[in-house]
Amino acid sequence: MISLKIRLMMISAAGISAVLAAPSFASLLDDTTNTLEQWVETERQISQFQAEWETEKASIENLIAIYKEEIESLAGIIEAAESDTSAAENRRAELLEQDEAVKALEAQLVDALVETEINMKSLEATLPPPLQEELSPLFKSLPEDPASSKLAIGQRIQPIVAILTQVQKFNQVVTVVEGFREFEAGSTVQTEMVYFGLGAAFYVDQANEHAGVATPGPDGWTWRDDNSLASTVRAFIDIYRGTQQARYIEIPVSVN
Repeated sequence: MISLKIRLMMISAAGISAVLAAPSFASLLDDTTNTLEQWVETERQISQFQAEWETEKASIENLIAIYKEEIESLAGIIEAAESDTSAAENRRAELLEQDEAVKALEAQLVDALVETEINMKSLEATLPPPLQEELSPLFKSLPEDPASSKLAIGQRIQPIVAILTQVQKFNQVVTVVEGFREFEAGSTVQTEMVYFGLGAAFYVDQANEHAGVATPGPDGWTWRDDNSLASTVRAFIDIYRGTQQARYIEIPVSVN
């Protein structure tokens, strides 16, 4: 019985040895080994790829976060630019509106200047001769044709203001000037003339023989001889110059 078991065991061992020694089994073992090696290599590569992906993923996430911040910053810049553009457009519209208003006002001012310059030319003839002579350069600086003048507004206003200032000043005082008048037979006599502003004037000659009165009109000053005024006008001039004591003097003329 024992010897039979031993024989069976020996037969089994011999069978296994025979199987292991068979060529087909060796080939299968090699294939299995290769497969295991490939599987191990594949697992290693998978692990490596996973590690690399985790690193790459973290880098990508950081880039995404940076890009998001940049996008938000750009969005803020764009919004601010749009706001600035809107404000600039509003300001531009306001400036255009102001410019139109200034141009309209300038047109009104030019129209007023044209009318004033025309009136000033008419005024020149009505002024007393001494004042006309004094203001002659200013009157010459006025445009010959006010409606077509290209002079700047400031250049046109200056002579007007200067003329009106001098006219007002002359009208507020008594002015005594020397001059000459022609009388009968073509004789020329030196006279002294007294202007009461722009209202009236008197003259008397050095000999106190000739005298007269003048009043303004649209075509200039009109002189009328009245020798009876000689003593009165002379007395006024002497008082004016301080050579006689001041007193009331009646001059028979109405002052406009």
